[in-house]
Amino acid sequence: MLVDRRSFLQCVGQGVFLIGGLSVLNSCHGLDRYRLFARDQKQQPIGGLTEKEVDILYLASLAPSGHNTQPWTVRIVEPQHWIVGSARERWLPAVDPQNREVLLSIGAFLENLVIAAEAHGYTIDLSVIAKSPSDKELVDIRLRKGQVRDFPLERIKTRRTVRNNFLDREITADDLKYITIHDKRPHLVKVIMPHGFYFPNLSPQGRRLQEGTIEANRKQAFRDPAQEELANWIRWSNKEAEKHRNGLTPDTMEIGGIARLYVEYFYNRKSVLSKSFRETTVDMVSKQVRQCGGWLVITSENSRIQTLIEYGRVFEGMLLRIRERKIAIHPMTQMLEESPARDAIAAELGLAGEVQWILRIGYLGSYPDPVSLRMPLSQLVIT
Repeated sequence: MLVDRRSFLQCVGQGVFLIGGLSVLNSCHGLDRYRLFARDQKQQPIGGLTEKEVDILYLASLAPSGHNTQPWTVRIVEPQHWIVGSARERWLPAVDPQNREVLLSIGAFLENLVIAAEAHGYTIDLSVIAKSPSDKELVDIRLRKGQVRDFPLERIKTRRTVRNNFLDREITADDLKYITIHDKRPHLVKVIMPHGFYFPNLSPQGRRLQEGTIEANRKQAFRDPAQEELANWIRWSNKEAEKHRNGLTPDTMEIGGIARLYVEYFYNRKSVLSKSFRETTVDMVSKQVRQCGGWLVITSENSRIQTLIEYGRVFEGMLLRIRERKIAIHPMTQMLEESPARDAIAAELGLAGEVQWILRIGYLGSYPDPVSLRMPLSQLVIT
C-alpha cells in the first residue's frame, strides 16, 4: 500500500501521543456519525416517511449487531405500516449460520424503534411474521397515534460497546438488579422472560468462562472462513469507513494514538488473515477476560424466532441502563459460535435451557462516547 510520507508525518505531527498509544489525534480520528446523519438529512428525503418517522428509524439503527453489520431493513408498505426484515448480504454465515445473532440484533433494533416511536407519540403494534430465521421479512410494524412516553433518548444515542479498561471490582447486587429489570410494557411479545446468572470473574464458573472464551477465540481466529468473514467487515481507513458506514473501524476496536495511525495507513484485508494478527487477537482476548467484574450469562427455554427477537429487545433495554451506573457490557459470543463449547457450556455452568448471551461485564472509570458508524437510512429503507 503506497503512502504519501509527507501526509503521514503531518498527521503525526499535529498531535501528542500518550504512552501506550491511548490518545486519538484530533486531526486523524475517525468519522463523526452525527455529522454524517446530518449530511444525509440534507439529501433527497425518503418517500413515505415523515420527519418524526425518519428520526425513529435513525434511533432504531443505533442498535448493536455482530461486526456492526446492521442487518436490518425496513419496507414501507403504506403510511405507518412497515415490515422489518434482514438483508442477506449483511449476515455472518461463518460464525452465525442459523441467524441466531441476526435475530437478536433485530430484536435490539425493534426495542430502539418502539422506545423512539413512543417518545414521538406513537403506539406500536408488533407481530412476528417470519416462519424461518432466513426469511427476509420478519416483523410487521404498525404505528398508531398515542400518548407520548417520556424517555431519555440520549440513552439510545450514547449507547456504546466498550472492550477495554474494565475495573476488576465485582458488580454489586443493587446494580445487577437495576440493569436486569424487565420492562413491563404491555406491547412486549409474550414469551418466557430471560434468566440471567452472574458469575464473578474469580469464581469457578468465571474461570471456566475465561478459559472457554480464550479457546473459542483461538479456534475462530484460526478457522479461515470465520477470519475471512471478519476481514471483510473491518474498515481500516476513514475513506473505506465513509464508503460503507458499517463494520468495524480502528475507533470501535479501541485502537488509538500511534497504533491507530499505523493500521489506517498500512493495514488491509490481508493483514487480518496473517498469522501474527490472529495470534495478537488471541493475546488481546486473554488480557480482556482477566480484566472485568465478572460474567452475565442469559439463558432461554428455546431458540424460536419469537424468543430470540424478544431476547434481543430485553438485551437492548439492559444496555440502555448501564451507562448511568458506569457499567460496560462486552458480548463475547465465540463460545456460542464454536463447537464443542456451544453444546456443552450450559451444562458446564450448571444451567438449564439454552445460553443466548455470554456477557463480560465490569465497571469503568469513565465512559467513552459512541463511535460506531451507521448506514444511511436510504440504504436500509425499501419504499
